[in-house]
Amino acid sequence: MLRVRPIILTSNFKQTVAQLRELGLSCLANDGGWAEFDSGNGKVAVSNEVPEGEAIDLAFEVRDAAIFVRRTLEDGTHAEEARTSAGPGARVTAPDGFGFELAASEDLSLPEPDADPSAPSAVTALWRTPDLAAANKVLADIGAKFVQENPDGGALFRAKNGGFVATAKGEVNVVELEIGHHGESLTFGAESES
Repeated sequence: MLRVRPIILTSNFKQTVAQLRELGLSCLANDGGWAEFDSGNGKVAVSNEVPEGEAIDLAFEVRDAAIFVRRTLEDGTHAEEARTSAGPGARVTAPDGFGFELAASEDLSLPEPDADPSAPSAVTALWRTPDLAAANKVLADIGAKFVQENPDGGALFRAKNGGFVATAKGEVNVVELEIGHHGESLTFGAESES
């Protein structure tokens, strides 16, 4: 099991939660400082952990952290069991030191069989990185399924249990997020938020 679940770290927690609700995503939890939403094809978490501004953390969900770590290590990417923002899970570290969390989840729901990034509802995390080849290998090693290559050497991957993650060339590791729902979309991170 693998599901995309990036985390929006924002000082505008209430506004961000309202935007996601307006977009039509299902709110699964909201305690005033942490919220989770489901698009039907990937999830999004929102945290008020940053004092000012906004950032996006690449993050996923997995079913069994121990099995995930064993398989990821066997495929050649560093992984370890770790505490995540949502409880027990795992942490993956790319060769250049960029890391991300994978929270343990029992939710095994699957997106629609024909789901793609332009479907009515989808979460797509964009990982901008100086080392596209390494990032692509990391995503393949964690179980993301290759969809297509992009002209710049980046690639699009699909998580079996929902959501997409793409790689693109960047000067430093940074994550952006696009959430599409029934023809509308929101973009978070890097230079833009709409």
